[in-house]
Amino acid sequence: MKLGLDSYSYHLAFGAHPDFAPRNKMDIFQFIERVKQLNLDGFQIDPMHLASRDKFYLQEISACAQENQLFLEYGAMGIDYSYLLNELDNCLKLNSAIMRTFIGFSRYDKKTNISLQIQNAIDHLNRIKFKAEELNVKIAIENHGDVTSDELIDIVANVSSPSIGICLDLGNPLITMEDPITAAEKMAPYTFTTHFKDYAIQMTNYGFKVCGVALGEGNIDLAAGLKILKKTTSLDKIILELPIEAQLDELLTLRTEDEIVTRSVQYARDMLKIDGTDKERLS
Repeated sequence: MKLGLDSYSYHLAFGAHPDFAPRNKMDIFQFIERVKQLNLDGFQIDPMHLASRDKFYLQEISACAQENQLFLEYGAMGIDYSYLLNELDNCLKLNSAIMRTFIGFSRYDKKTNISLQIQNAIDHLNRIKFKAEELNVKIAIENHGDVTSDELIDIVANVSSPSIGICLDLGNPLITMEDPITAAEKMAPYTFTTHFKDYAIQMTNYGFKVCGVALGEGNIDLAAGLKILKKTTSLDKIILELPIEAQLDELLTLRTEDEIVTRSVQYARDMLKIDGTDKERLS
């Protein structure tokens, strides 16, 4: 299977999120260069890491990926019909056959009506599915800590389209208090793409906390998760997503983020035997 990297693995270096702002921010082309240095097979783009949605800018990214023989997947953030319609157009400019997105509500807010959120997602996906089918783009809904695996499967089943499936995030079932392997077994038959990660569970004074760590350093049975993906899906690629928290200072933060990625890529190859291409390994 090919091995790729989600740009959110460098979300601290990008500085596009509210939790960290480095002096010199990474851009998407620097990220692609790092993907090349790690000798990976491709990448998925977090939409917050794009400088614009300009047609020529997106086409330049697509051309860069093609020149370097890297697969490219695009990510979106939401389920609204009008928003997804625009994002499908961006998929075409990027030459991405898969668009990952998520519903994006706060499950544990007391004001959240989960049933209403699920029905709203079904309604919007039932509208957008025809355009996705026409454009031959697969929309992969991520289990993003908002819906459980069963709820997400129900959404996909209710929409019933070859263009609507799941982005299986191996770590996020912990957020909905599910066993990651049991959840993966359920979602795998509907899966178009992945976020392959490890999480550690830490005890705090106010409860348990889920923390991003390098592959093999957390609580998830990664070998079992990979076996499910290989056996039950038609995936030809695994995409690593390795989010961590900011550290004490900028230099330590950026160094730690890069080390987490490097160690995880090595673990994926050495321990999980996700070999990707046969090109000379770089680091």
